[in-house]
Amino acid sequence: MTASNETPDLDIAIFPGHLCNGRLFAHQIESLADVAQIHVVDLYTHDSVAALAKDALSSLPQHFVLMANSMGGAVAFEVLRQARHRVRALILIGTTCRPETPVQNSRRAETLVLAQNEDWKAIADLYAPVFFAPQNRAHNPALDETLAQMIVGAGEPSIRRQQRAFAARPNSTATLAKIDCPTLVICGREDTITPLELSEEIVAGVHHAELVVVDECGHVPTVERPELTTQIIRDWMRRTLNTR
Repeated sequence: MTASNETPDLDIAIFPGHLCNGRLFAHQIESLADVAQIHVVDLYTHDSVAALAKDALSSLPQHFVLMANSMGGAVAFEVLRQARHRVRALILIGTTCRPETPVQNSRRAETLVLAQNEDWKAIADLYAPVFFAPQNRAHNPALDETLAQMIVGAGEPSIRRQQRAFAARPNSTATLAKIDCPTLVICGREDTITPLELSEEIVAGVHHAELVVVDECGHVPTVERPELTTQIIRDWMRRTLNTR
């Protein structure tokens, strides 16, 4: 709700990352509600990136700002291939345009075994050290708990579908040059899943793209540095989209 009790005319579609849901963007969802209607997309419903993108497009408004974290970026690139005219602006957080790496594939295979055994804690313990910067985990135990709750909430069938979709994601490098909307790329300086050079690659390939690096932060700035990340997004939208 806006201060004037009017519905905002801007829509933001949020594509959460691997093993995550809207909890990953809790601060942004609450804080940006005065300038946009927020739509959180479920990325557990299909076992291919193409199907996830098509399903998202069927439920979203005609035009929207697309905000994606990590593997949600793979679906975001597919949305742009299918209907880039509908994307007003693009915000990519801890994202790569590249396909699966051997390290990611190995971790994904282990996750599938753990999910079949419903060992949710083991999955959280596997990913938390690479999701969050060590000092942030040490000072904020809620980070690990948030990740664990999202994993438990997903369940085995959903995790299995998502693993298949993201494991087979296409190489989106060639898509970068076709992106013609304003683009913001945010990366934690200590991100080990999608290191800074992968964000720099996106910015180098996209016209009108801007990179912001968040210090003392790992793979998930939205929860590791929530206030700062929200302010970065708000300031950029104000300059780019003339929001408040």
